[in-house]
Amino acid sequence: MRPLFTIGMMIALSSGAAFAQTTIGANTAQDKKNLEVAMAEFKDMLQYGHLELADKYMAPGYIQHNPNVPGSRDGFVKYMSRNRTPEPIKPEWKNPPTLVIVAGPYVMFMRDTKAKDPADPSKEYIRDHFDIVRIEDGKIAEHWDEAKKNPPAPQAAR
Repeated sequence: MRPLFTIGMMIALSSGAAFAQTTIGANTAQDKKNLEVAMAEFKDMLQYGHLELADKYMAPGYIQHNPNVPGSRDGFVKYMSRNRTPEPIKPEWKNPPTLVIVAGPYVMFMRDTKAKDPADPSKEYIRDHFDIVRIEDGKIAEHWDEAKKNPPAPQAAR
């Protein structure tokens, strides 16, 4: 399964625009269950702010590979709670994925996100952001994304 997943990831990351609004995989009943669990985290918990669902969708031993987010389920909830307020969950995504790949226990979402142009911070550009989760026993056990460490916050003048 890993070689297929790796090939799928290389294709997806090198040409994401060609797969706009596409789902690859999700062929078996288990794949569909894994996709539902992943969607609940990214849509219901993160986009609509319902972090109280963490116990339902995230494994107790959750592993986080983003260097800015604490590496446990409780750490994830505490970190994400800083800038999310629960809203009524709607069927549609606020920022829908442009590409979804399901390969066994792995689910990848790619979506467009805005970023400041480093050459001109007054401008923004659209870039691809991806998240990959591994589902185990019906819960998210592990998460990866392309994040790098955030720079320290500027210190207030004394």
